[in-house]
Amino acid sequence: MLKGRLHILLFAAVSLTVMLISYFSFRYLYNSAAEKLWASKMESGARESREIGRLLEQQLQSGLPQEKVVHNLQQSIENTDTQGEFICMYDKNGIELCHPNPALIGQKIADGNSTLQSGNNAIPFNEAIAQQKSLGGTRSFPKAKNRSSEIVNIYPVKGSNWIVAAHANIEVLQTELSGLYTQFITCFLITALIIIISCLLLIRQIYGRYEKAVLLEISTLNEKVNTLGRLNEQLAKLQQENAAISLNQDKETARKRIITYLKDELIHLDITEIAFFFLDGTAVNIITHNGKKYSTALSLEELMKQLDGEFFYRANRQFIISLNCIKTIYIYGKNQLKIVVSPEPDEVILISKNKVSEFKKWLDR
Repeated sequence: MLKGRLHILLFAAVSLTVMLISYFSFRYLYNSAAEKLWASKMESGARESREIGRLLEQQLQSGLPQEKVVHNLQQSIENTDTQGEFICMYDKNGIELCHPNPALIGQKIADGNSTLQSGNNAIPFNEAIAQQKSLGGTRSFPKAKNRSSEIVNIYPVKGSNWIVAAHANIEVLQTELSGLYTQFITCFLITALIIIISCLLLIRQIYGRYEKAVLLEISTLNEKVNTLGRLNEQLAKLQQENAAISLNQDKETARKRIITYLKDELIHLDITEIAFFFLDGTAVNIITHNGKKYSTALSLEELMKQLDGEFFYRANRQFIISLNCIKTIYIYGKNQLKIVVSPEPDEVILISKNKVSEFKKWLDR
């Protein structure tokens, strides 16, 4: 579930990024292309009107009659397509001298017919012709005439009152731009789709390799953890076995009897007969459960090393007591314990507060 959600988020992020970048790139390229196309039409119209105007100037300078020059120009442009770009010629009064449509020859451009927008200046088209200056701009018609605007470049022919005009229909130009826009948007969508799919495939391939490496590493770590767990189990079992062996060895090596003397008699006492050992001055005495008293040359430290720790406990510096001799345990003073044993010694057996916890653990085995 998490993996699928991650892929969806990745797809959305890549798609959004690519679409935004592609959109702004597309708008920039389209606007640049549209501006260049517009500038190209303006430049080509100005060049065409200028070249035809200079050609007419050369014919006039060669002595060709004006009627013949006008006739030749009319023949060359007559019946050409007026829907896109065409050339015509006026005199300074705005009368059509040459036009692709012969029916328009002789007509005069009336006041209010159209306006020429050249830079920041807007002047009536007939006045622009009357000025006999080279101009270029957008020719706009009133809405009532139902005509699309044109790009017009006019050029005065020297040695005459003629004005050559190059027209380019803006509606046709906008159709070309629409076709250009369609091409751009189609290219943009295809390119964006290819980029998105390529990025997703590439990211998925990289992620797949990374995922395999991670899974392999996790598998290896799991194997190591399992191996370590088994080793820990074996170590714990071995430690338990060693502790049991050590305990058994301690039990096997613990004293089972003690040799002592009573006057001239050699006596051996079984450990189970002894109630406690106590230090009386420098001598260590043995008290049995039946109250008999014996002595030993061993110190309490030596005895504690040789006795079974499960049944004997070093209560303090004077006493080693047997578990079987304990009758009662009292709380004594501040955090001390008072041990009542049988038979009772002459001195009180106390467990100091530092050894209380240890003594309780010994009892709780």
